[in-house]
Amino acid sequence: MTDEQIKEELSKQFKMQGLILAQAQIVRKMDTKLQMGSSDIIPAYLTKEGEVSQKTNTLTQKQFERLQQYMDKIIKQISEEILSGNINIQPYYQIKGKKTPCEYCNFKSICTFNQITKDNYNYIPNLSKETIIERMKDE
Repeated sequence: MTDEQIKEELSKQFKMQGLILAQAQIVRKMDTKLQMGSSDIIPAYLTKEGEVSQKTNTLTQKQFERLQQYMDKIIKQISEEILSGNINIQPYYQIKGKKTPCEYCNFKSICTFNQITKDNYNYIPNLSKETIIERMKDE
């Protein structure tokens, strides 16, 4: 492989994932080389008109604010549980990819979590972005 091909392959592997704000000016600040098409570093696609495409995994300003408020609420709940003495081990289990952080944990030998029974996992269902945002609105 040439140096350019190696650089391109690394860029693909380290491309950011997740949600971004659906505003073209912010996308362009995150990827200063992007004028149109798909970004090499963020999950964004700009149309010929310079707008963020619906193909992009974006949130509106209102949705993004709702996500921030929801995360603040969850962080406060978790903090209160920890401060009250609740330190139960309950790692997540992502149903879609059948993944769990236990795969990467260096403390399996001292951890009391039973990975075999799979009873105490915090199961994460495979839901659409729209469903998740609606559920956050309801809470």
